Amino acid sequence: MVYVVGMRRYGDPLLLEQQRFNAARMYDQGMEPKVIAAGLGFHEQTVRRWLRDYRRGGLEALKARLHPGPVPRLNEDQKQQLLELLSRAPGAYAAEGLSGTLWTTARMALLIKSRFGVSYHPSHVGQMMHELDYSQQLPHKKPHRRDERRIEQWRSEHWLRIVTRARQSEAVIVFVDEAGYLLEPLRKKMWAPRGQTPQLVYHTGKPRKLSVIGGLCYPGSSCSSLEQPRLFTQWHPGQSVDQQAVIQFLRRLLDECPGQVIVVWDNLPAHRSKLVKAFCRAHHRLWLEALPAYAPDLNPIEQIWCMSKYHRLANHGIADIENLHQAAQQSTADIAAEEQQLIRCLRHAGLASALYPEGDQ
Repeated sequence: MVYVVGMRRYGDPLLLEQQRFNAARMYDQGMEPKVIAAGLGFHEQTVRRWLRDYRRGGLEALKARLHPGPVPRLNEDQKQQLLELLSRAPGAYAAEGLSGTLWTTARMALLIKSRFGVSYHPSHVGQMMHELDYSQQLPHKKPHRRDERRIEQWRSEHWLRIVTRARQSEAVIVFVDEAGYLLEPLRKKMWAPRGQTPQLVYHTGKPRKLSVIGGLCYPGSSCSSLEQPRLFTQWHPGQSVDQQAVIQFLRRLLDECPGQVIVVWDNLPAHRSKLVKAFCRAHHRLWLEALPAYAPDLNPIEQIWCMSKYHRLANHGIADIENLHQAAQQSTADIAAEEQQLIRCLRHAGLASALYPEGDQ
């Protein structure tokens, strides 16, 4: 690739070296500098300078001379020391004016200045960190009250008890959760001509929100009232899912699944309300199981909402709640239409092996 600057051409040093060699070969074949320049696409004066160097020093004089660049202000030993320093959180260097739990280039620049006496612009620090095999990454958010030990214990022990109970009672296991869709769409990167950032126009009318409560159902055994995984949804345009909506949904589950129903859900206040508890006590076919706090990754129906909202309906630009309702309902139905897709949701939560032993999936 050759870059044009005024009447002179610059490019990759090795590609430019090859062009100089071509000029020397054409000169040896008796071609005039003017013809050589036209053939190679360079200015005649440039070609004459190459040929002058060639006559004086041969091909050696035409070889590329790569500039080594400036001497790095941090040597290799100091860079390794920096990597060791970065293994601790910025807050560990509070005495040096640093704070926080994650590293930014600005914080790295302050640390380098403090420890090595070298001033770097944050953008140059980023370039250096790329060379040290670091990359910019979006951190995962983790609630400070999330208990990883308890979550793993639920997955490895409590879930097995739920599956055992479902097999013994020929029950259906239903993972229940609520979600919301907004007229203001979730933004996602898209393709567009370089330098022409597209505009995503969205509507702000009322109502702005579409709520849904859903149940992702899995048969606990081959004798369960449900033969294969299935998704039930109940939509509430312009409303939130309250305790009355939860009871209405549970009643529908009992109608659709004649046998025992084990509901697995989180500790949403609507799930723990007095009305919901009274309804469950009055219907002995219902058995409730609570997920650990701050553990949405244990609920496979979260994957349905994710695929629908963050993928199929991202950048949607829908104008009203009615059309949003239709689009959301269609997207979840399309996702749930494939049985293996629903099993993959369970596998993503780390729960598939107990319910679908190897070879049955």
